[in-house]
Amino acid sequence: RPPRAHRPPRRLLPLAPRVKETSGWQQVFSSPRLDWAIERVALNAKVLGGALGDHDKMVAAASSSEIILWALRADGSGSEIGVFHLGVPVEALFFVGNQLIATSHTGKIGVWNAVTKHWQIQDVVPINSYDAAGTFLLLGCNNGSIYYV
Repeated sequence: RPPRAHRPPRRLLPLAPRVKETSGWQQVFSSPRLDWAIERVALNAKVLGGALGDHDKMVAAASSSEIILWALRADGSGSEIGVFHLGVPVEALFFVGNQLIATSHTGKIGVWNAVTKHWQIQDVVPINSYDAAGTFLLLGCNNGSIYYV
């Protein structure tokens, strides 16, 4: 794979737009300006048992090995839940049920659970691919195995 051309970091803000019936898209949330370029984002529209009750929306953003997570209220205001570290570059960031998942091809996976409010990191076989359905996660690994989590 050829090396990627160096691009200057862009400092973008995660936004959570929604469609408004008569006027198109409307901005609902804008994070505070971050000191790092946002490389990955994830949105969960409903989190049962989340930080603000059963009607939470959560937005996550990652850069390098850092992940920041916000809870959004119906009025568009948001509050930071926390900043988490994977220890290696985050290559995928997504929600499975009420859990935020961060993976790296190196074989590290980080999981934040909205119910327990716990962040944990686990070492697994290097990950090549993943898929999620409902609350289930499949990991395709470089040893030829598929792990069902």
